[in-house]
Amino acid sequence: MFKSDFYMKKYYLDCGYIKNHKRRAKKKHARNLIHKAWKRRANALLSGKSRDQQHNSPRVSKKAEAILRGYKLIQAPDNLSFINNPNEVADFIWQLKQAFDQHQKVFVVLDAVMQIDYGAIVVLLSVMVRFKSFGIEFNGNFPKNYVSRKLLMQSGFFDNLYKEFSVEDSYQIKEDKYEGICTHAQKKVDSVLSSQIISEACQTIWHENRRCQGVQRALIELMQNTNNHASIGKTGDKHWWLSVYHDKKNKSVTFSFVDFGVGIFENLSNKQERSKFYNWKEKIKDKLFYGDNSGLLRLILDGSLHRTVTENDFRGKGLPGVAGVMKRNQISDLHIISNDAYADVGGDRYIKLTKSFNGTFVYWKLGETNESTK
Repeated sequence: MFKSDFYMKKYYLDCGYIKNHKRRAKKKHARNLIHKAWKRRANALLSGKSRDQQHNSPRVSKKAEAILRGYKLIQAPDNLSFINNPNEVADFIWQLKQAFDQHQKVFVVLDAVMQIDYGAIVVLLSVMVRFKSFGIEFNGNFPKNYVSRKLLMQSGFFDNLYKEFSVEDSYQIKEDKYEGICTHAQKKVDSVLSSQIISEACQTIWHENRRCQGVQRALIELMQNTNNHASIGKTGDKHWWLSVYHDKKNKSVTFSFVDFGVGIFENLSNKQERSKFYNWKEKIKDKLFYGDNSGLLRLILDGSLHRTVTENDFRGKGLPGVAGVMKRNQISDLHIISNDAYADVGGDRYIKLTKSFNGTFVYWKLGETNESTK
């Protein structure tokens, strides 16, 4: 026997080696048992389905499969963009709302998501906090696509997936703009916060402080709208959510604002006698034609509805005021979604959605070519 063989044999008979070997074998056996249990649960979920149905069933991780009993699986569209795929995303949010209204815990299947934008992320974040603050379990998995997964991780979505939330007046999901996305939620108008956000945006774009009156006006108008009109007959009842994404490479900042109120058209339909918009349909029926809510949104944004109903000059308040900010080149790429209407304001494109979004969503960008003052 060679001397090296003698030492190897001695090593394998060593008490420390034997102890470690037994521990590793025990762990491997435990993993095998867990895998077999997961396989049984996965097969049970697919039991009775055809091969095509099995192939098209939502795929979730092994860890997720272990906790899925009692959860409603809701599949996110592969293009999770409120801007580029508004119909499918509105349907996805509608399914989540149905589950919320039924107090049904959900598992959001995100693994097939190939594209995602910051607008959809803030909506998803706000939905998650709504579920958790009402004690309804909310879970989900990672997109397989690297870019989509990275954006979701930057947003703080997965960091907050296992945290507890209560019904509060304000939330901070993420504050560090240097990681990409920061998200705020409040019920009141906060001019100090809006000024801080604009100052940080200017540093990203121009590397100096500037005045961006258009962005300030847009933020204040949207906060005020949520405070006054998100709930019928109540003020300060709903949160507004704002996510801000800093793209240092392209020197631009993206703003995504959402409230889960009644939405523009539901609010219009419930105006009381003391409101200047009471009986507005009767006042415009021989003067303006709009078809569906997407056409009505166009009339709202260009000020026609206000001028016709009130017979006064339009003062640029609310969403029409935000549209005016874009016309003055103080912001760009403005998109608005409310109830069943979608507007790409810059592209002059208005469409009716197949599923209604309960609330109002507004998206815009600020970049080097937009007007600002030093």
